[in-house]
Amino acid sequence: MAKRRLALYLGASVVSILLGSVLAEGLTRLALPFSTVEYRVDPNVGQILVANQRTRWMHQDYDEVVETNSAGFHDVEHQITKPADVYRIVVLGDSFIEALSAPIELGFTQQLEELLHREVKTQHIEVINLGVGGMGPAQHLRMLEAKGMTYQPDLVIMSVFPDNDFWDSSEQLSWSPSKVFYRLQPNGSLKYMPADNSWVTAKLRPGLRKSAFLTTLRAGMNATNIETWLGRMGLLAAPGVAVEKTMRWSEWGVYLADHPEPWPDAYRTTLECIKSASELSTSAGARFLVMLIGSVATVEDRWDEALSAYSEANTLRWDFEHPFSEITELGQRTRNDVINLVPLFREDFRATKISRSWSHDGHWNPSGNRLAAEILTRHLLANRSQYSLAD
Repeated sequence: MAKRRLALYLGASVVSILLGSVLAEGLTRLALPFSTVEYRVDPNVGQILVANQRTRWMHQDYDEVVETNSAGFHDVEHQITKPADVYRIVVLGDSFIEALSAPIELGFTQQLEELLHREVKTQHIEVINLGVGGMGPAQHLRMLEAKGMTYQPDLVIMSVFPDNDFWDSSEQLSWSPSKVFYRLQPNGSLKYMPADNSWVTAKLRPGLRKSAFLTTLRAGMNATNIETWLGRMGLLAAPGVAVEKTMRWSEWGVYLADHPEPWPDAYRTTLECIKSASELSTSAGARFLVMLIGSVATVEDRWDEALSAYSEANTLRWDFEHPFSEITELGQRTRNDVINLVPLFREDFRATKISRSWSHDGHWNPSGNRLAAEILTRHLLANRSQYSLAD
């Protein structure tokens, strides 16, 4: 009798949990519109978009239909074999290049292709988008190794967003089972660390991400920084200590002038990954170009506003130029081009007072994609012979 009663209680509990979960999911989807874009774990490159999907990507700034090609990128179809009359550009990058907040034709890569087509009459220009959100130069290197070089590019463009790309390249700072990494060895070489392709990472985690309720719950938890709040109340640490620790392990730690651990290793690893991508490209006969992207705070001089949520941030020393300088100097040492979009984006903002980024999301809006494409087009056309571009 007791066993039967226990079984009934357990059964009722399970049913209640299931009904509650279904109700929570339904109410969340009704109350909060939900992005349905799906990612999967590719055993060769880590997280990547699910191929051939037509889904929804939304934010308070936009609500877009996202379509992916058969290779799993936010792009049109591209055949692997390069026709003889085609000049191919492969673009590596994070969410700025992935550009889910705009239709494919209004993303950076397609606008670059369109602008080059207007000026290059004797070659067919093809720009291939291999951007994946949440990735940095370490993951871009692997993407180039595993997928990018199969397209036989004439030019490889690696987009770098210093605000989080050094962080994304650091296994210690941003480890995730769905990401690939490289570990810098004592002899200076890079050791490839594949993504976890277990059932939990490859199947369960993507499945859970489809839940509107769980996604909303996680976002709420991430937005609540209990440690920083206790520090401000004086209950955990002296003023400045909590925020220093928070910043050190966050993406913005890249700008701390004192370069606390583990940032020196993050810098070295990131720069070595960029260098390796350059060497891989040139060894296959392709040119290599790094494109540096600035955040809204950098372009529009809004760092005070960006850091205003952390009242102790003014106790820390910042260097907002350092990561840009490090990559520029790397380009000089390796004799590869580096184009920094910040000065021209800043010049445009001062002249027009129009932001080329979404007001809340921070990524480029379609006009930002266009401006970046215009800048790159001018650069490539001004150096036609260097990039082997026809007339």
